[in-house]
Formats: sequence, structure tokens, C-alpha cells
Amino acid sequence: MRISGIEYDQQDLMSKDELIAYLRENGESDRALASIRNQRYEKYGNELIWRYPISDGIHLGTFIVPVKEGFISLPFNVVDATDYELLELDDAAFFDEDAMQTFINDWRSFSYDLITAMIDMLRALRSE
Repeated sequence: MRISGIEYDQQDLMSKDELIAYLRENGESDRALASIRNQRYEKYGNELIWRYPISDGIHLGTFIVPVKEGFISLPFNVVDATDYELLELDDAAFFDEDAMQTFINDWRSFSYDLITAMIDMLRALRSE
């Protein structure tokens, strides 16, 4: 499989159940994901975990994580000063094509709106 220019064997990754069990044992947080990110970075030169900071209307944001069976969403609602994002593991779910397309569309809308606003702010600052 190839993502972001990184070639990796999806069968070398944890399964969804293995990942959830690991996170339950190690803190159910972004901090618990750190060792997985580090292992992946050492092996592939990329963490292969992406933080998606846009609300889906239920959660504050999510992590997008490849696993053996596909790609899962590990959502969060709370950000803690020590453990960072606190994961809602009971809401972890696989992406299907429609869900991924929705995330892509929402990101495009979010990023376009933000960049447009910042460009307008820059123009305002330059005109002062």
C-alpha cells in the first residue's frame, strides 16, 4: 500500500482489535499513540497516523489510523494538558468510501475558508 509517498505492508500493522486493546491498556490517549507513531516512523519514515482536527458533529476531532483491515477513525472530545487528546475508543470505526469522501470535502471547505480569511487578514494588516 502507498500513502503520502510511503510504501508499507498493511499486514505488518496492528489489527483494529490489537490497536484498541493496546490503547485501553496504555491510557486511551494521544500519549498512548506516541509509541505506535514512533515505531512506524522508525520503520517507514512516517508515523502513518494523522490528526484530523475538525468536528464531525459528534466528536471534537479524530485520528486517522491505518490498520490491517483498512483505516479507522479514533475520535476524541477532550484535550488534556498531560495526555493530549483523550480517545473515545468505543466510537472507533472503519472508514468506508463515503466517510472518507466526507472527511476530504470537510477538510477542503475548512482549509479554503481558513486560508481565505487569513489572506484577507494579511491584506488588512498590510493596508494599515
